[in-house]
Amino acid sequence: MAYRTLDDRDVRDRALNDPEGLLDELGEGGGVLDEVQRAPGLLLALKAVVDREQRPGRYLLSGSNQPKVSHAIADSLQGRTAYRTLRPLTLSEQRYEERHRGWELLFAGNEEGVLTALSQREQASGALDWREVARTGGFPRVLAVSPEDRLRLLDDYVQTFVRRDIREVLGIESVERFESFLRLAATQTGQQLNASALSADLGTPVNTIRRWVDALVRSYQVELIPPYSRNAGQRVIKAPKLFVVDVALALAAARELEPTGFHLETLVAADMCAWRDNAPGRGLYHWRLASGQEVDFVLEDGKQLLPVEIKTSAHVDSGDARHLRTFRAMHSNAPRGLLLYGGPGIRILTDGIIAAPWWAVL
Repeated sequence: MAYRTLDDRDVRDRALNDPEGLLDELGEGGGVLDEVQRAPGLLLALKAVVDREQRPGRYLLSGSNQPKVSHAIADSLQGRTAYRTLRPLTLSEQRYEERHRGWELLFAGNEEGVLTALSQREQASGALDWREVARTGGFPRVLAVSPEDRLRLLDDYVQTFVRRDIREVLGIESVERFESFLRLAATQTGQQLNASALSADLGTPVNTIRRWVDALVRSYQVELIPPYSRNAGQRVIKAPKLFVVDVALALAAARELEPTGFHLETLVAADMCAWRDNAPGRGLYHWRLASGQEVDFVLEDGKQLLPVEIKTSAHVDSGDARHLRTFRAMHSNAPRGLLLYGGPGIRILTDGIIAAPWWAVL
């Protein structure tokens, strides 16, 4: 497909002054139009073409300012578009695999087949250092520069977002205070959102904190993963977990150099979100009982559940799977549990619980 970006001044001028001519220039094959939020009139011209010719998939629209893109498309092309979220690159994409590896095989009923598939994945990937992967992340431009330049590039990203992009989403009075909030939120990646604690730490009203969190979600800087409950209403009132969408960004925004277990969880969460987005009927949750028992993630595919625990250690035993066993005992629609850890080797820890290196799945 032909490609045009409205970051190019000549293209932007045409989109503003002669949008019909720009679309004619793309021809019958259609094209990719980037930064479409810069020319609202272009979307009205697209609407006319789409309504007249009824050819699905003729145009691919994109833009880095997600709130503006969504608002512009909702106003002009309602009911005529399908949305896809472009997340930071997964490890599957970084390996140039044509399809995301996915988590659906772990719902399969054939235990031997699951173990065989995981072994093949483990061998294909080779052992990986999760700390090094966490420092790299998945932003294309970050992957393209030398390791010593990555932190600076990510910090520049934070500065640009705070001082320019967020102003188009919120009327921020104090950029410095919002930056402090963003950096503090980054230190909480992988943990339950506590707006009251953030409010106390920053001296900012809790309603403002909630509004800022919502802006980060709408701008695709963070993902909120709700708690799992059979009662959908309970999912609303319990605290979600907050994850920065890119693990290297979480480190850079928090000004941390050494990844922790929360960063390995963040790395896994990003891959799970990409899997969830790929098909309807999928869900992603965390699970915690009032008694303190918890599972890091619960994947949902149709009516089946997969509880997943993450450990950074190179060695695990059946004791590390106790909360997975509790979850499965309470949910008959969980065919197995999965314990991902930082060492090699795939094995059954206990009945229905598989232990595998994290790189055998991602």
